[in-house]
Amino acid sequence: MKKYSHKKSYIFHNKAEGLASVVRKCVEYIKEQNEFLGVPVAIHSKIQWAITELLINGAKHSGSAKSRLNLKFSESDLTIEKEDFGNSLELIVDAGESKLTWPLLENLVNQHFEVYRNGMDSLRVFTASENSAIFILEEVEDEEMPLLLVNTSDHFGLMIIAKSSEHFTYMYEKKSGKNIFSIRFDYKGNLNKNL
Repeated sequence: MKKYSHKKSYIFHNKAEGLASVVRKCVEYIKEQNEFLGVPVAIHSKIQWAITELLINGAKHSGSAKSRLNLKFSESDLTIEKEDFGNSLELIVDAGESKLTWPLLENLVNQHFEVYRNGMDSLRVFTASENSAIFILEEVEDEEMPLLLVNTSDHFGLMIIAKSSEHFTYMYEKKSGKNIFSIRFDYKGNLNKNL
């Protein structure tokens, strides 16, 4: 039995003024093709938030003129990949005590670091290898609001992506210098929410 798959790609300039149109094109494509693609309507807004934050972070930090956005559809999930050949991922972690830059040094591999914390969640990164990272959300005890306001950072966008999706990763391809951010939305549990 052949497995269902479909892919749509967009190449765009990493300039803030053009990003809204890229997001709009992606969301409109999903809505227009939804009878064929089967993406649950209940997650359309989450997809829009994740794409928006992914592109904003890219425009701010990638250092490359262009990026490619791939939408990969299957029967059970949608994977969104943003690819560029700019700067590798760099994170300030553990409340500003450390900085991680990919590819990682060997002594930083296979560890968890806190990237960002709001009142209810801690965004952590697991350094799966010297070239990859997995973003994970953990619930934490509530904090006072003044601490939240002080702690707001560029990494807030990464938390939005992690909270809206089921799986969020980063991969650095050493040979080519390509950065790949990957976000997956699973349809399981959302299949009956199309109407």
